[in-house]
Amino acid sequence: MKRDFRGGLTAISAGYIPSGIAFGAIATALHVPVWATVSLSALVYSGAVQSAFVGFWSIGIDPATLLLTAFLLNLRHTFYGPHLGSIREDITLKDMMSIAPLLTDEVYALSVQSPPLPKGLVRNMSLYAYVNWIGSTAAGSVMVNFLPAGVEAAIAIALPALFLALLIPKISDRSTALTAAASISVSVAARALHLPSYFIMVPILVGVASGMMIVMRRRNK
Repeated sequence: MKRDFRGGLTAISAGYIPSGIAFGAIATALHVPVWATVSLSALVYSGAVQSAFVGFWSIGIDPATLLLTAFLLNLRHTFYGPHLGSIREDITLKDMMSIAPLLTDEVYALSVQSPPLPKGLVRNMSLYAYVNWIGSTAAGSVMVNFLPAGVEAAIAIALPALFLALLIPKISDRSTALTAAASISVSVAARALHLPSYFIMVPILVGVASGMMIVMRRRNK
């Protein structure tokens, strides 16, 4: 059990620290104030939503579209807490109030494994991931100011690369590949047609719909 916990901490550090530094550096390169960048990590605490915010900040998209994008990107988290509570009798509603707000994909995966980590270790791991993310974001925001001007400008193009880095590991079978391909195709077509920025909602919905159709088709077989 202790080995699983230490392994979880190592995995979180290996993923969160480089990603947080990259996000902080990208945000600063796109002229997002450092205080706003760190506040996003502390209050929003979602790599996908924060990256979307930075992208929208750079193109001046309206707040309503940003809120809808954040809702869609984090919709899966709506089910993490209830599912964890339904399969773990040792985790009470009071426990869930302190764990759920910091329940990321990685911590959730470790908390539902078999045998499960004790709830105290789940809580500690959640806090550890949170501190890692905020600290690495702050470090990236400050460090980028000491880079040469040419390197700082190049960091701005890392935002699409960061999204691809988040996407590619999730493509593990034919179903996820088809879902990603559907969203990407619609996105590329919209870009080629110079459609408004808020059209980004459509490829997100296409991806969600594609994934749901594939899952339902599998269940009906």
